[in-house]
Parts: sequence; structure tokens; C-alpha cells
Amino acid sequence: MTGERPSVAVPQAAAASASRGTARAGFWRVYEIVVNSAAVALFSIMVAVTATGVFFRYVLNDALPWAEEADRYLFIWLSFVGASITMRYNAHIAVDILVRSFRPAQRRWVALLAGVCMLIFLAVVFRASEPVIEVTSMSRTTATDIPMSWVYVAVPVGCFLMAIETLRLMARTWRDLGRQER
Repeated sequence: MTGERPSVAVPQAAAASASRGTARAGFWRVYEIVVNSAAVALFSIMVAVTATGVFFRYVLNDALPWAEEADRYLFIWLSFVGASITMRYNAHIAVDILVRSFRPAQRRWVALLAGVCMLIFLAVVFRASEPVIEVTSMSRTTATDIPMSWVYVAVPVGCFLMAIETLRLMARTWRDLGRQER
């Protein structure tokens, strides 16, 4: 009788673990869709504003005073959101000549160390952006008349998103290390 109990408990534990894994994968799928959709929306709005600005300037001979400024601020936001997407795929430009000199197992440890350094850098930039946002909250943009702090909020949002992606990369690297040791 006691021999049957572990055989029942093991499938239940495996099912619970699989359920958590599925829920986790679903969460990350939704997260990626939201971030990707934000990037697509920012880019689409930027294209629409640029096309409208060009049309008004060269066809109607009446330039829109806000188009160039709106494009600039949309591009700033797109850069930070896009940087987090690039981080997800570990596709940022890197000089890895030193890293390639290590054996594969050591490379993973170096990747973890680089991830820690990246998280520290992002935390410093995040903290440094707070006073800038506070100072610029009272000033408004010239043509679009939005608070300048809205533009600068892109920095901590981008840092937060990049930190999430860095942690995900580090978790994958850690899992790869665990598999390698088995």
C-alpha cells in the first residue's frame, strides 16, 4: 500500500510542475506580445506622423510645427522599448573576442557575470533618471506641449524592460549550466 503512494504523488507533482511551467510560459508570451505591440505601435505612429509631416510640407506647402518634435520623442521611446526586445534575443552589438577564448562552460559563467554588470548599470541609469524626470516635470515641449518628463520616462521604462530581459537571459544561462553539470 505504501509503495503505491509515491507512484500517485509523482504524477501529481509532475502535473503541478507542468501546470506552473505552462502558466509561466503563457505569462511570458503575453508579456512579449505587449512589449512587441508597443514597439509596433510606436513605429507605426512614427511612420504616420512622418508621412503626414512630409505631405503637409511638400504637397500642401504648410509644414506641421509638431511633426518633427513628435517623431523625435516617439523615436526615443521606440529606442528604449526596442533595446529591450533586442536584449531578449541577446542581439546587441558585442565585442566578444575575449569571451570566445574561454571554454564553453566558462563562457556561461562570464555571461552570468556580464548579466550582473548589466543589471548594475541599468540600476544606476534607472536611479539617475529619477531626478531628471522630476526636474523636467514642470517644463513642457515647445510644439506638442506635453511635459518633458513624459519623454524622459522612456529611460526608466526601458531600463526596467531591459532588466527583465537580462534576468531571463541569466536564468536560461543558469539552467544551461545546471544541465551541463548533470
